Amino acid sequence: MTPAGTRTVQQATVEAVRGGLRRALEKEDLRVGKGWLPSGARAVALRAAPVWHGPDEVEIEHGGRPVRARVAVAPTVLAALAELGRPPAPGADRLVLLTPCEEAELGPSLLGRLLCHEVFTVDSWELLADELGLRMLDPRLHSREWSWLAEALRDVGSAAEWRRAAAVLKLDDAVRRVAAIRFGQEAGDRIDAAALLDWTRRPTLVTRFGELREDEHRGLRAHLERETGAVARVVFRMLDKGQVHDAIPAGLVFRELLAADGAGRPGAPEARARAEERFVGSPAPRPETLSRFAESSEAVLLRMMDGEEHDAAVQAGDRAEEILAELGADGIAADSRVLGTGLQARLAALGAEIGAAVRPGAPDPEPRDLAPVEEALTRLWEHRRFDAASPWGADAVAAVRLTRWLASAPKEPRTVAEGVAAHIADTAWTDRAASRIWSSRTEVAALRSAYRGLYARVRDRRAEIDEAFARRVAAWTEVSAHTDGLLLAENILQRIARPLAAAGHAPLVVVLDGMSAEVAVQIGAEIAAGGRFTEIARSARGREGALATLPSVTTCSRASLLCGRLTTGGQSEEREGFATLWGQRSGRPRPATLLYQRDLEAGVGEALPEAVQDAVADTERVVAAVVNIVDDALGDGREADSAGWRIEQIGKLGALLEAAARAGRPVVLTSDHGHVWDRGESTRTEKGEAARYRTGEPGERELLVTGDRVLAGGGRIVVPWDERVRYTSRKEGYHGGISTAEMVIPVLVFAPDAALAPREWAALRPAQHEPAWWTQPLTVEPRAGAAPEGAGPAGKTRRSAPAQEAALFGADEAHGGTLGERVTESPAFEASRSQVPRGPSGEEVAAVVDTLVQAGGARPRLPVGAVAEAAGKEPYRAVRFLKMVAKVLNVETFPVLTLTDAERAVELNTGLLREQFLPGER
Repeated sequence: MTPAGTRTVQQATVEAVRGGLRRALEKEDLRVGKGWLPSGARAVALRAAPVWHGPDEVEIEHGGRPVRARVAVAPTVLAALAELGRPPAPGADRLVLLTPCEEAELGPSLLGRLLCHEVFTVDSWELLADELGLRMLDPRLHSREWSWLAEALRDVGSAAEWRRAAAVLKLDDAVRRVAAIRFGQEAGDRIDAAALLDWTRRPTLVTRFGELREDEHRGLRAHLERETGAVARVVFRMLDKGQVHDAIPAGLVFRELLAADGAGRPGAPEARARAEERFVGSPAPRPETLSRFAESSEAVLLRMMDGEEHDAAVQAGDRAEEILAELGADGIAADSRVLGTGLQARLAALGAEIGAAVRPGAPDPEPRDLAPVEEALTRLWEHRRFDAASPWGADAVAAVRLTRWLASAPKEPRTVAEGVAAHIADTAWTDRAASRIWSSRTEVAALRSAYRGLYARVRDRRAEIDEAFARRVAAWTEVSAHTDGLLLAENILQRIARPLAAAGHAPLVVVLDGMSAEVAVQIGAEIAAGGRFTEIARSARGREGALATLPSVTTCSRASLLCGRLTTGGQSEEREGFATLWGQRSGRPRPATLLYQRDLEAGVGEALPEAVQDAVADTERVVAAVVNIVDDALGDGREADSAGWRIEQIGKLGALLEAAARAGRPVVLTSDHGHVWDRGESTRTEKGEAARYRTGEPGERELLVTGDRVLAGGGRIVVPWDERVRYTSRKEGYHGGISTAEMVIPVLVFAPDAALAPREWAALRPAQHEPAWWTQPLTVEPRAGAAPEGAGPAGKTRRSAPAQEAALFGADEAHGGTLGERVTESPAFEASRSQVPRGPSGEEVAAVVDTLVQAGGARPRLPVGAVAEAAGKEPYRAVRFLKMVAKVLNVETFPVLTLTDAERAVELNTGLLREQFLPGER
């Protein structure tokens, strides 16, 4: 730090010269008033740079009369003597000397010729006021405490940046500007705990702070310790110890040691004492101070991890673990809610519990067996670095969902219609979760083993359901006249598309060739979350599925779909049949256009060819588009890299949806058949006409099917119900068989306006499609002879969440009011909301919190549209609205409310919510 005596001498302004002259005359008057003899001196020495760009003379009012003074520069003692020897200028009875010399240099003889026998200093505030054109200064600025601030203000920015219309400089504005610049923020920003911890990661700024003048260094430190509190006090203690570069890792270390000490872990008090001596010295700050510092360090780490500094966050966490090892406390990291070792330990624990629930040779688990699995998942959710939207996080959640599905004892279908409905509502989601864990790549051995065992168990159970479904379909196909209400490939357009056209605008029918229900549920969720469309259906029961033809191949099922009758053929037959179907007199005849992949190819700068855009814009015209991306993936290994499907991956689907939304046209999203993947399990059992059907006699895991819906082999073919059977060379996937994934065609309908739906149809909520086990732990039914519920521990038989979650959420009744209401009535909420201009109301925030809490769990998660709707917001505003709610709830970047799954879902960390707003309820 620069000693005060060697600071740079400032250049005086006109106002500073006038101020110095005025102070000298006033001091002389005071001396005379106390009995001193008048000095008779006419010169005033003002310590300033020997540079003057002002007028030769200045004038002030003193004692009721004007006083004029000549201004001269005196860079040396000899120059000062020379100026004092000159005769007075006419009309100027005073002389102001601008000199860098100090009183010791001038000596007693020369000082005796100066007014008051001293050298006056330039008033920094007068310099600044003159420079900024200020009319008024905050009176507090003139106190000794802030004497350093004027020079610091001049040092950090130009005058032009600080001009204010009111021409008033307030203390808070002044110190905030200096602090912001010195600590690496934008001018005027408030230095909060997060900003101060960010500063510790910037060595250049830390070094510059150490080089500041002693008074500014001391003043800024005192200011930040008052403003920022615990974090600043600890950070500056670490600066004194030369450890500030490890501030965030040290905060993470204190977080773990304080928790371990509180839990009575052996060795924790000794390790904490060593950490305090190393980082903050003795006497150590109070535990509450260290705790707040630790919490803020953790919040900064999580913000880094969620933003563009993920690698730096990982390095900080790794450094914290190194420090714990150096302190002899590396074992404590396994209990951490933020360090990587703690996350790995919780993942391993989850794997162990899943493995125990589905151990080889044991029967499928029952709901009561899943309590350890749910508790392990809760502990995983509570880890601050757990991200359910990440690939590994989604894998872990999918595994728990599959154990729930197994424990829910999925029933085999009694009818074909029941089997189709069950696949759309239940087993398609099972397949989605199974694909998730099959594609998982985890380094946690216990989890990897659990995934393998779980996947095998799920595949076996799915095969049992497929066999039962296939036998029902085979029997029905042989004898049915197909006059019932079941949706079939050949009547989808008649029963779905034609009523939509009759209600108003003709639909756009998008046929994703080969799209299974597993893929459809993912695409449908993304469309609904986009806010441009509302999903609708023929009844409030929800989505429907249709039955493909046999065999479930393109030449049979797609031709039947597009022609509206059982038939076979290629594109020419489909074009002719599609036009004929919509030109028939049964119903209003309409022009029709059928588009294929080549028709959708656009030029540079075009989303779709102009002819396609014109066709979609003509809402009198029925338009259908066949997109082959899913079917093509069966041969090229698309799923080898990812188990998920997004709109952007499916050719022109996004452009078609956008064109339909602009035209105000409903969309029917469907397929001609589904598919099964080959995940290294398939066996070539026979040589067949295609991958999944053949002629001849049925063998093991096969069925003979006959009837008028069998469009190959002369109405008689053999098809496998087991997904692991094939008849051709190996590819990535196949279709043509009779498993549910191949035979059930998803039928999803979306409208840009629900008013476009036929009168008896219903609008669907995004969350209603998910089966209960997808989002919630299973409910345990009482055992026979068990005590009734509410009769003490033995009678506590119903379970919608792990015990610790139930205890957490059961607290609401004791405190009165919902959690959302209590949060929004807290002082902390009001303080945070006041910092967010045009932020959401308390009632809206309470609705968001309570809607999520009702979903259950320590970190409930729901689609953004459903949560926003509960707060009275339109779906298309959901993401923006919830981001504003997050600004209010995420105090100092703590991740209380986060958008996940590519901003399609919103998640609430209830533990953090209570810590931030209701600390008394912990």
